[in-house]
Amino acid sequence: MSVYPVDLPSLTRLRFFAALWVVFYHWREPWAVDVDAVTALFAMGRFGVDLFFILSGFVLAHVYLAAREKGRFDFPKFIIARFARIYPLHVATIALLALAALGAWLMGVPFSPQDFPLADLPANFLMVHAWGFAPNPGWNGPSWSISAEWFAYLAFPAYLMIAIALTGRPIILLGIAIASFLLFDQLHQRLFGESLPMATERFGVLRIIPEFLIGIAIYRLGCRFTLGRNKALAGFAVSLVVYLMSAHWAWDDRIIALLGAPLIYTLAELDRQARRAPKRDSVRYLGEISYSIYMLHVPFFMIAFNLLQDVFGLIGESISTLALLAMLAAMLAASSATYEWLEKPSRHVIRRWGDTWLSNHRAKSVARSQGD
Repeated sequence: MSVYPVDLPSLTRLRFFAALWVVFYHWREPWAVDVDAVTALFAMGRFGVDLFFILSGFVLAHVYLAAREKGRFDFPKFIIARFARIYPLHVATIALLALAALGAWLMGVPFSPQDFPLADLPANFLMVHAWGFAPNPGWNGPSWSISAEWFAYLAFPAYLMIAIALTGRPIILLGIAIASFLLFDQLHQRLFGESLPMATERFGVLRIIPEFLIGIAIYRLGCRFTLGRNKALAGFAVSLVVYLMSAHWAWDDRIIALLGAPLIYTLAELDRQARRAPKRDSVRYLGEISYSIYMLHVPFFMIAFNLLQDVFGLIGESISTLALLAMLAAMLAASSATYEWLEKPSRHVIRRWGDTWLSNHRAKSVARSQGD
């Protein structure tokens, strides 16, 4: 069984393009260019989330599956680490939007109070709003996927058990993952009349359950079957072309979502076959800050667009390509600042506090058991 290198930079870079795809999906509506008349590619940007879900399963299996097989997987430490990774920025974006709503009210700028329902705040703070507890769009819309990710983290031991039970049978595991995707798709259609990739605020958790497993399955597939460099390169080229074609022509939602799996698999294979040690570059850094990009892009655009339109009167109902690109550059700069000054420091602090608490708790438990 062959293993992947610790560092998979191509998958990190893919995170940026997935996040950017989602950005243009949300930002294209006021764009002066009617891009949807030319291609469905931007309208299909919502599938960047499906790429994230499959990537998440793949990467977490890559990091933790071997430790679980050797009995060294520490679930409490895993949860602390994942909480530290996603929660500070999640709460910060809620606070940012609350301040924006207050500022709009004080300045008399039109805004929709229904987009900030106070009744949904508890579910948002607990990161369970995409579990059916806050089914209406509100606050930071994209954070529904963070709620779904949180569910996958909590269920991660069950995913690991399935992967270990099917050790050496990755094709069966992949078949089960795809079958579960189709099963959940049927469930979502029966409940809401929409395909599974349409699941967002209203039970978006259903969307990640099979896609996370697909990511784990293709990781297992890669551990069992290694592609040579030429095959990996050809496979990636074909996967990318087919994926872009499926988005351009707006194929069936389920097909587009599932086509993300071969794209991720072949990219990981290219990293395995890399002849040089991976180096840091600007695109890789943008991949590292992709969580900030994803979480900030809606609040940033909402605030910037309303300031330019309602406060300064610089734009009308639409925005030019140049102005859109300027806003994108400013949003990327803000995402970098958030990553460096909020994400990384808070992650280290929470992990340090959490690990210290966990060590003390375990030491007290051992002391009590010895005293008994």
